[in-house]
Amino acid sequence: MRFAVIVRPKFPIPPEQVGMVIEGFAQWREKYRGNLEVFEFFAGGGGGFGIASFDNVESLNQMMLENPINFFSDVEVHPTIDGDVALRQWRELASMMMAGASS
Repeated sequence: MRFAVIVRPKFPIPPEQVGMVIEGFAQWREKYRGNLEVFEFFAGGGGGFGIASFDNVESLNQMMLENPINFFSDVEVHPTIDGDVALRQWRELASMMMAGASS
């Protein structure tokens, strides 16, 4: 399963905690490197996003719980589907709707 994870700052990290939080975040990144197909920051600051891949949502949740940045952030998690698969499904649905409309 693949998930788009979008993280934006909500609260500033207290100055006395910045070093510890950044180091913890770097360790978290290394731990989950194999699960993050995409790991990006927004240019100029203001958060970032990733594409996480896990066999189940429980493992994704564990990764998110361990992320020290999450305590200071707004986080969105969206399951994703391959675009070609979704497009095929949309086309099939449209065909069924058009067939039903012409009956």
